[in-house]
Amino acid sequence: MKSKRKYSKDEEAVSPVIGVILMVAITVILAAVIAAFVFDMGGNLNPSPPTVSVTAQNNAADTTLDLKINHNGGELLKGSEWKISVVDEGDAPAYIFSEASDDFQVGGQIVWAGTVATDGTTHNFVGASWTYSSASTEDFVQGDKYDVKMVHIPSNSLVIDTVVEIR
Repeated sequence: MKSKRKYSKDEEAVSPVIGVILMVAITVILAAVIAAFVFDMGGNLNPSPPTVSVTAQNNAADTTLDLKINHNGGELLKGSEWKISVVDEGDAPAYIFSEASDDFQVGGQIVWAGTVATDGTTHNFVGASWTYSSASTEDFVQGDKYDVKMVHIPSNSLVIDTVVEIR
């Protein structure tokens, strides 16, 4: 005797329910990822460089052998977020790091008086004027050229990269 199997037509499969749940979960995750990019919730891992106008020059009319680096306009360069190097043309940069109190603001001036960095350095920053001095330095030489570089540390971008001749 053969037995016939009877299937109930009321039974629904479980797989469509699981499929719907998975589709809803994927949609929610996708919406969260898109929202994080749109609203920049992921954090800014690569900050943009500041918009600044910085120039370096030597005043030929002045008898002092110095370099003046001027902040002519744009954003404030916050202390401890920039570094500067003045070395003989062609030499590797020797950076001096700004300290927390060394905000370089519009109208500010860095006076590099008669010396080139060769080792560990100190500086004196008062108001808008920053004066460089070092325990071990070489004097500027009239007629020589010097590389001037300033870097915004968080974005690792050059604020100024120029060569100045001492006249």
